[in-house]
Amino acid sequence: MNEQTGLLIPLLLWQTMLAHAQAECPLEACGLLGGANGRVRHLYAIENQLHSPKRYQMEPAQQIQAILHLEEQGEELLAIYHSHPQGPETPSASDLARASFPQAIYLILSLAQRDAPVVRGFYLRQGQAQEVLVRCE
Repeated sequence: MNEQTGLLIPLLLWQTMLAHAQAECPLEACGLLGGANGRVRHLYAIENQLHSPKRYQMEPAQQIQAILHLEEQGEELLAIYHSHPQGPETPSASDLARASFPQAIYLILSLAQRDAPVVRGFYLRQGQAQEVLVRCE
């Protein structure tokens, strides 16, 4: 998989990501996904140090530790995820303004309907969102 074909997330990691978002609700949850060639192999649930229902900021030491682990594994940061507990599955103005990893896919997990969460992926570059395919296997 590459930028044109999107991101492939194994079912167990997909379920883990959604469970993390559900557990943190009504606050935003956040984390990183790593792997290679568009295929996710690692999930890192990271504390939202803002403890906010509308914004997130990853706890810096946990974020650095996750990235170092990926580098040790010879893998790369593929995606950054966060939840929108009440909001849409699209990037907010804040998401667009704060995006700082143009090579990563930003996953938005909408929990507006808690029993039917929606996950969408976007490249966030220069204040613009470009949707990409996100698949679970």
